[in-house]
Amino acid sequence: MYLNTLKPGEGARRKHVRVGRGIGSGLGKTCGRGVKGSGARKSPNVRPGFEGGQMPMKIRLPKFGFWSKLSYVTAEVSLNSLNKVEGDVIDLAALQKAGLIGKRVKYAKIVLSKLPEFTRKVTVKGLGVTRGAKAAIEAAGGTVETSERSAAAAKRREISTNRRAAKVKALQDKLLAEGIKKPAKKDPAAKAEKAAKAKK
Repeated sequence: MYLNTLKPGEGARRKHVRVGRGIGSGLGKTCGRGVKGSGARKSPNVRPGFEGGQMPMKIRLPKFGFWSKLSYVTAEVSLNSLNKVEGDVIDLAALQKAGLIGKRVKYAKIVLSKLPEFTRKVTVKGLGVTRGAKAAIEAAGGTVETSERSAAAAKRREISTNRRAAKVKALQDKLLAEGIKKPAKKDPAAKAEKAAKAKK
């Protein structure tokens, strides 16, 4: 390779399109911009999605609310489905092995079945469990170890509740100490003087 042999890659440099150079070129007269209108100007200033005043597509289409990204990696497992799991320890790997959840699932939660038929003594590890399902598992002699995610969520809720309670208490104490103060009435003379100054 030599300096005199270096050149741009194929397609890196495109030939400049010359518009307004006769009707034979296909881009003469209006230069491919059509006839008049905002699109024919140098700066049309049309926002994305604008349809000329017509109700735009983004407003015409129905909205379906919020879609959480966690829903793609989260799954619910009924309590009765745990009968298919082999072994005394039930965790995410055991549920995947039994075919109750997919491979992409990272978080799973056990929910109570309408007619609970689970009587095995098992240990649930690293999974979310509803109150009803937890009571049913413990009634059968099993144990539930709270997952880190659930523990962190419970801790955040507790901190938020305590912070709000402290804020309300501080406000109540302030009201008890100072009482409810009404705004002072303005002096008519001072009000008239202020209006006179404003006129000047």
